[in-house]
Amino acid sequence: MDRRYPIQAFDPERFAPFFGDSTKLLKHELLPGGACNSNYLVHTPDGQRTLCRLHQRGQPQLEQFVTRIAKDLVPCPDYLWVGDGVSVQTFIDGTHFEPTKELMHQAGELIARLSQFTFERPGDLQIDGSIQPINGWPSYQQGLTDLLHNATVKTYLSSAIVRKCEQLLATHTGTLADFDRCRSLVHGDFRPDNILVANGSIVAVLDWEFSHSGCSYMDIGNLLRHLSPEWERPFRNGLTDAGFELPDDWRFRAALIDLSSHLEFLTSNRSDAFKQQCVKRIEALIVRNGVPVNSG
Repeated sequence: MDRRYPIQAFDPERFAPFFGDSTKLLKHELLPGGACNSNYLVHTPDGQRTLCRLHQRGQPQLEQFVTRIAKDLVPCPDYLWVGDGVSVQTFIDGTHFEPTKELMHQAGELIARLSQFTFERPGDLQIDGSIQPINGWPSYQQGLTDLLHNATVKTYLSSAIVRKCEQLLATHTGTLADFDRCRSLVHGDFRPDNILVANGSIVAVLDWEFSHSGCSYMDIGNLLRHLSPEWERPFRNGLTDAGFELPDDWRFRAALIDLSSHLEFLTSNRSDAFKQQCVKRIEALIVRNGVPVNSG
């Protein structure tokens, strides 16, 4: 797994306020997946199983707050206890999402339900329920433009690609402004590794550290990024069956908003191989929208 942060070793003492006298008797095993935090399946002496997370990004108190909102909309773990950079959650059995027609339909329904929960304004969610502007992101137009001119991004994107991206943004200022006005509950990392499946149904959406008030096309684009186009039809049907109004250019909107993720990835400490995948996706977005990569 290509990670943003290294795995943290499990330290039972950090969870002692929750487990009490059982702390020294805990057994643990590292769970696969995740790019930021370290997750362990923990067994107690009486046979109980919980998920213990060491948070390296995000705030466990905020994730607890968000999942209390989200659990009425989508299946997600309960946060049983939060401490300083750690949390204890219910452990949910399942396997990571692999697309089928039924599961794609369910995924569309879940995103549609999240989109129907709206906040007063877009921005970063706070533990007290307030919303603050996203730091360094005044608008999609400005935020994407700033990323395109980031020095690290320019080491991966040619000047021609940067110009073509700028042309794309200039052509779609109205769509970018639409993104700015959105204020739905967004998971922010709605990818297969964060979706658990059991008995043919989605049983949990995990890892809410990127959640915010914003545009649901981010969740749509994030999931479709990992899947082939053959799965779009059942996914689209799930969205619309659950009340999500899709314009004709919905697939483009999802890809355009996903550009923000690809550019941000280029500034991160992810592997060079991963970043090259991002470059290919950026180039594909340009070509699909009628701007040849090698044109002046």
